[in-house]
Amino acid sequence: MPITEPRLSSENEGIFLLSPFDVLEQHEREELTKKARLHAFSAEEVLYAQGQEDAPLFFLCSGLIKLSCSASHGRECVLHLIRPSSFVDMGVLFYEGGMPYSAIAINQGTLYLFEKSLILGLMQSNAAFALRAMKYMAARQRLFINKLVGSQGRISVACRVSAWLLHRSRMDGSEILYLDISRELMARLLGVTRESMSRELSRLAELGYISVDRRRITLLDTKALQKLANM
Repeated sequence: MPITEPRLSSENEGIFLLSPFDVLEQHEREELTKKARLHAFSAEEVLYAQGQEDAPLFFLCSGLIKLSCSASHGRECVLHLIRPSSFVDMGVLFYEGGMPYSAIAINQGTLYLFEKSLILGLMQSNAAFALRAMKYMAARQRLFINKLVGSQGRISVACRVSAWLLHRSRMDGSEILYLDISRELMARLLGVTRESMSRELSRLAELGYISVDRRRITLLDTKALQKLANM
């Protein structure tokens, strides 16, 4: 687990601006990173395991991480994909009884390791940061609730696929999506089989809502996709 002294440059300063850190001044972010450790991880590295006590607080700088757990039938359930400029899970500040899921690297990357006491102290002393952190965790909770509802069969495949495409479009700021994950992983993330997801993508393409060219998906009719996502 290679850990080095952190360096905050103009190149990686921007990673904090999409996170709860965005309410802090640049010099405050610089001070935080001086107290953090930079960890370079490899593909398929387990950053923490389901059931692990006292998991570390990670902030992703580069790479891609999946949060997953083992379902009762033994199949992996992918709950969420963590992309750069995000905490892997701020919930580790408060969890009791072990981690509810594992964090596993999909590809290689880097992250900051923060002492929990440092972030908890910041939440106590800076109300704006505390509120932003609470909003951040609430958004993650809402995502997991939607995932739970979907796993109970209340959300159709069409709704899941359409909602995910629209979400990625908002996150990427573009109606042209370049998939950086396999279709198998995408299906697990949506809680459907790869076959049913592929059929739905083909159906949406036939309807003229999207076009699919290997790993590139172009959203052609976002209004129609939104109607499906709201069903």
